[in-house]
Parts: sequence; C-alpha cells; structure tokens
Amino acid sequence: MDSKRILLVEDDELLQKLYSDLLIGEQFTVETASDGKTAYEKIKSGGWDLVLLDIVLPELSGLDIVKKLKEDKDAKANKKIIFLTNLDSGSDSTEIQKLGYEYVVKSNLAPDQFVNKVKSYFQ
Repeated sequence: MDSKRILLVEDDELLQKLYSDLLIGEQFTVETASDGKTAYEKIKSGGWDLVLLDIVLPELSGLDIVKKLKEDKDAKANKKIIFLTNLDSGSDSTEIQKLGYEYVVKSNLAPDQFVNKVKSYFQ
C-alpha cells in the first residue's frame, strides 16, 4: 500500500510534534507547516491525501487559507482538508460547515483517538 501523504498544519510546536510522531508511527508520510503563509503555499501545490489544518495560525488563519484557495485558479487539488480546532462551537465552526468542510475538536481526542480519526478518512 502506498503511504498516504498528510500535511499537518499546527502552530503549537508540542502538538505538531505529537501528531506528526503519531502519524509517522502509523506509516503515513507527514510534512508540517507552522504558519498560514507556508501552509497556503504547500496546500496550493496540491497532491495531499489529507490536510489537517489548524484554524488559529500566524499570518493567515485556516479559514482564510481555504477561502484564498477557492479563489486561486492555479491551486492544485488535494483529496481532503479537515480543520483541527479546539473550538467545538461558535462562529468559526459555523463558517467551516458553511464552507463545506469537516472539523475535528483536537482537545477532545486522546492520541489513539486522533490516530483512529485520521485513519477513518482513508476508509
């Protein structure tokens, strides 16, 4: 089986390392980005099987990134973008749903639950 390519966009260094290590341990190919500008460029290049995108980021928010991607004619396709957030309600979660994206409340997930959630996107 080909290793699935995941882009993990998380500005919290501890969470980024934890999630990245968990995913690599499950044989996923993982790249990371810590800010919105870097994330946008990587997502725009396309080819990701899954993008795990934090909402609150330096430079560009996760919501700003997906809005910008929708307007960018040169952006290449990615299979799935899922928002990672600590917010389980509010205006951001409402806007995510209006834009047609799913979100995962990361603060509700233990490490094994996080891995199982990510694996579920490939079934």
